[in-house]
Amino acid sequence: MKKHHFEPYIAAGISAFCVIAAAIFLYFLLSWSSKIAAFLGTLAYILRPIFIGMVIAFLLLPIQNHIYEFLVETVGGSGAKPVRRDGLLRLIAIVCSLLLAIFIIYLLLAMVIPQLYFSIVGLVNAFPGYIRQVSANLQDFLKDNPEIQGMVMSAYNSAAASFQNWLNADILPNLQSITDSINWVRTTILPNLTGVVSNVSAAVVYVLLLAKDILIAIIVSIYLLARKDTFAAQSKKIVYSIFPTRVADLLVAETRSAYHILSGFINGKLVDSLIIGIITLICCNLLKFPYPALVATVIGVTNVIPFFGPFIGAVPCAVLILLVNPIQCLQFVVFIFILQQFDGNILGPKILGDSTGLASFWVLFSILLFGGLFGFAGMVLGVPVFAMFYSVVRRLVHRGLRRHGLPEDTEHYVGPIGPQAHPKSREQEP
Repeated sequence: MKKHHFEPYIAAGISAFCVIAAAIFLYFLLSWSSKIAAFLGTLAYILRPIFIGMVIAFLLLPIQNHIYEFLVETVGGSGAKPVRRDGLLRLIAIVCSLLLAIFIIYLLLAMVIPQLYFSIVGLVNAFPGYIRQVSANLQDFLKDNPEIQGMVMSAYNSAAASFQNWLNADILPNLQSITDSINWVRTTILPNLTGVVSNVSAAVVYVLLLAKDILIAIIVSIYLLARKDTFAAQSKKIVYSIFPTRVADLLVAETRSAYHILSGFINGKLVDSLIIGIITLICCNLLKFPYPALVATVIGVTNVIPFFGPFIGAVPCAVLILLVNPIQCLQFVVFIFILQQFDGNILGPKILGDSTGLASFWVLFSILLFGGLFGFAGMVLGVPVFAMFYSVVRRLVHRGLRRHGLPEDTEHYVGPIGPQAHPKSREQEP
């Protein structure tokens, strides 16, 4: 078929039009950025129960699958129709997984909150003694330098007096009983945190709205778990209708790989952190460390953060123990070091396996990058998210190398010229 002479000009005109349209669109996007951000914020607030339900369903999916497989093996052959029996077993598995999760959360709160409360109260009550002890240690340390001792002790006494007055006037009266603590949180802390709640009635409305969102989220999670196969099939149907089969196969494979990486890491890390928190609580009680519940809670929660988590949690706990007993602080540091070696070399690999496939450098890089962008959530999710991106890039690189007939192993590319060990490369040499 003979090509038309104006085809290059038509293609250039279309390209220029697309570039100008994209520039105009980008200009309006930047000009209306504040309104777009406000709209997205409002939309995110409206859809908050949906997002929470998706997270709950994501966390419950492995439990639901295990319970469903157990029920299928237990029931075996049944007189009911296969489709009806399968739907009934899935519903039972979803309800059991949800009840199990609620029971575990209730059990943890019932065990941790009372001990945590009494640990905080004991810490506040014992703080004046810690202040006097630190003051005596400073005087002994600086006794040979009276001028420096006078300046340091003057500043320390002023800061300690202000801090102690704040504890006695604002904190301690509100921690005398659990009822006083609840009233204090409701009337003082909650309004400052929300910026919206200004009185008791507004606080009640806020709590009711939060309860409503959680209830809707639970219903959404049940619906998502019950219809997950249908939603997955519909998503694949849309992908295969838009892209060529080869591209759609790649997208589906990468989505499955991303799900396995993310779910394996998050669920494994939660189980790992729970075990580490329980071990810390038991060992702190056996070794007579002060504030065992508080220390175990901090260590368990911060252990969710890869790489930096143990250090983030150990530092404030070591400072608390140092105020009570420096020798026990040294023992605690040794204990945390042994515990993290056990977690990093035995428990963690046993639970997580190689769920991310990232080298240590990329783990550190992803934590710093996503932590700086998104805070605590970025530090927790940065590793699996970057692992998904890394997996996609690695698959694309390997696909390109196979298309060019080149080896995929990195060792073939060590050297100044490239894949020297590849036979085709040697055949092309003169």
